[in-house]
Amino acid sequence: MVLMPRYAHLQRLRRIANVLAKHGFGYFIDQLGFSGLLGRGDGREKIHLSRGERLRLALEELGPTFIKLGQFLSTRPDIVPRDIVKELSLLQDRVTPFATEKVYEILREELGEGWEEIFASFDPEPLAAASLGQVHLATLAGGQRVILKVQRPEVARVIHTDLEILHYVAQVAQRHSVYGQIYDFVAMAEEFSRALKQELDYTAEGRNADRLRQALRDEEGVYVPRVYWEYTTGRVLTMEFVEAVKIGDLEELGRRGYSRRRIAENLVRAFYRQVLVGGVFHGDPHPGNLAVLPGERVVLMDFGVVGTLSEEHRREISRLVLGMVRRRSRDVVRSMVNLGTVPPDLDMKALRREIDMLRQKYLAVPLKDIKLGPAIDELVEVAFRFRIRMPAEFTLLAKTLLSLEGLITALDPDLSFIQLSTPYIWELVRRRYQPREVWRAVEENLGAYLDIAFELPLQVHRVLSRLSRGDLTVKLEHQDLRSLFRHLEAAVNKLSLSLILLAFSIIMAGLIISAGLGALPLTGSRFFFRLPVLEIGSVIAVVLFTWLLSIILRGGRF
Repeated sequence: MVLMPRYAHLQRLRRIANVLAKHGFGYFIDQLGFSGLLGRGDGREKIHLSRGERLRLALEELGPTFIKLGQFLSTRPDIVPRDIVKELSLLQDRVTPFATEKVYEILREELGEGWEEIFASFDPEPLAAASLGQVHLATLAGGQRVILKVQRPEVARVIHTDLEILHYVAQVAQRHSVYGQIYDFVAMAEEFSRALKQELDYTAEGRNADRLRQALRDEEGVYVPRVYWEYTTGRVLTMEFVEAVKIGDLEELGRRGYSRRRIAENLVRAFYRQVLVGGVFHGDPHPGNLAVLPGERVVLMDFGVVGTLSEEHRREISRLVLGMVRRRSRDVVRSMVNLGTVPPDLDMKALRREIDMLRQKYLAVPLKDIKLGPAIDELVEVAFRFRIRMPAEFTLLAKTLLSLEGLITALDPDLSFIQLSTPYIWELVRRRYQPREVWRAVEENLGAYLDIAFELPLQVHRVLSRLSRGDLTVKLEHQDLRSLFRHLEAAVNKLSLSLILLAFSIIMAGLIISAGLGALPLTGSRFFFRLPVLEIGSVIAVVLFTWLLSIILRGGRF
C-alpha cells in the first residue's frame, strides 16, 4: 500500500520535484503524477547538458542523501545506463565545514561533559569535510595521535526524512512507471537505505575496520589503523592517526626510495586476501584512502564502504574469474546466472552468444595483457542489457577492481594486474579441486540428492497408479500448435460457408429453372407474401459470392 507522506515530507517532496524539473526531468515527475507539486520553470536552461550531467547537478543540489544515492547508483552499472554511471562517479562529496561550536556540542553530547580531559590537544580546523561529517586531528591524554570523525548536526534527521520520501517515490514508480515491470525499485530503495543507515552509524564503520584488520592479520604489507572504542559512538569515531605518504603522491614515493612494484604487489595480495579468504573487502580504494609506510606497507583508511561476500558468492566469483582466464564461456554464463537475479524471459542462447563474443575478443590477447577490471566491467554491461540484476557486492567488487587496476597502472605502467594475480588464480584452481573442497561440495548437496532419492519411488508409484486407473493426463504444448489450429479453424469455416453457399445456389438454380419452364409465373405474380423471390434471391447470391471470394483472397478468419 502506498501512503502519502506527512506534511513535512510533502514540503521536501515538493523541493525534490522542482529541482528535478529544473534540471530537465519534468517528464519523469509527470509520469509519477507529481506535476501538481511543480512551480514555474521547466529546466530548459539545462537541456543542452547530457542526462548524466543534469542528474549529477540535481543530486548535488539536493544534498547529502542524494549525493550518496548518486554514489550508490554509480556502483550499479547492471541497472543504470553506462553514460549515467560515468557521470555519477564524478559526484563530489566535499562541502563547507560546519562551525567549531557545533563540533564541541556534539563531542559533549557523545563523550560527556568532561570530553576536554580525554584529549591533550584538539585541532578545531578540520582535515576534511564531507556531506555526513568532518575529520579533526587530536592527541589523547596518553600521547596517542588520533583522528576524530564527527557527524554533521541534524544530518541524520534530514537523511531519515529523505529515505522515507525515496521509499514512497519507489513505490509510486513501481506501480506507475513503465520501468516498474523491469526493475524492483522498492528493493533498490531498501538496499540503499540499509547502506546509508549503516554509514550514518560510526560504530558500524569501526566494526568494518576491525573486520578488515582481522582478515589481513597475516599480511605484513598492509596496515589497518586501530579503533579507540572507548571514545567511539554512533556520531563520533576515534581512530589511530597514521602519518604516511598518500599513494597518489608518486614524486614523494620516489623521493623516499619506495619500490612502486612492491607497493603494487602488496595491493594485489591484500585484495585477494580480503576477497577470497576473509570475505570482506575495502569498497572505496581511491588514492585519497590509501597511503604508504616505510617498507612499502599500504595503509587502508576510511571504512564507510566495505563489501561482504558470502561463501556462496566467493565460490561463484572464483568460478567466474577462472572461466574468464581460461576462456570458458559456459562457466562464465553459469556463474552470472547463479550470482544474479534473472528475468523470467532470459534468452540463454543469446546470452551465451554475447559471452562467446567477449571470449573471442580476448582469445588472441596474451594473459598478461588482459585487463581484468574492464573485462568484468564488460560482463556487468552484458548483465544490464539482459536485465540480470547482479548482487550489490559483485558490482561494488567490480568497481573496486577497476580502481585498483588503475592504481597499479599509475604506479608502474609495465605491470599487469592479472599478471600479478596469476599465483592467486592458480591457487583458486588448486583450492577448487582439492579433496577437502570436493568433499564439502558433496556434503552440501548430499541432502538434496538424498531427498530426491527418497521421493523418487513414491513419485513413480503415483504416476503408475494414475496410469493404471486411466487417470493420467499428459499436457503437450508446441509453440506453433496454436497457430496451426487457427489456420485449421479458418479452413473449416471456409469449407462450411462454401457448403452453405453451394446449397443456396442449388436452391436458387432450381427456382430459376422452374421459372424458365413455367412452373412459376414470373409476370404479375408474387410468391411468399407477394415478394419478388427471384430478384431477391439473385441479389443475395451475388452478395454471398462476393463475400466468399473476398474471404478466400484475404485468407482470413470469419
